[in-house]
Amino acid sequence: MTADPILFQACLWLLVHVLCLLVSFLFHELAHVLGMMAFRGVSDVVISASTFRFSLIPLGKLDGWKIGVIAVLGPGSSCAVGAAIALLSPDSFLQYWFLLHGIFLLPFFGDGRSLLVGLRNRSGLVSLTGPSADS
Repeated sequence: MTADPILFQACLWLLVHVLCLLVSFLFHELAHVLGMMAFRGVSDVVISASTFRFSLIPLGKLDGWKIGVIAVLGPGSSCAVGAAIALLSPDSFLQYWFLLHGIFLLPFFGDGRSLLVGLRNRSGLVSLTGPSADS
């Protein structure tokens, strides 16, 4: 603890923002897992982690449209939480940690690549065998 109220506020502000960043990724990955469990066909999940990256790589076989739905569930759930925060507390700026997850649907991120795979093969069965199908 500190007797300096400005330092205390700065530390508290930093702590809250770091927690929102971590919780936003928790919602993101949990939504992917729930989608994989709901659709069945994923036989195993490989966890890939590095300093600035964490992702789940499903193994198994899924219909293309299911891959697309699972890809959207992660960023979509975080964006939904961000929208709720924006409605409840529009001046907090905490919602942006959640809303920024929408960028993961761009093609150079795993979710965006998975969404493209799902759209290209929407009516066919796709074998999920490695990092090219990560979500």
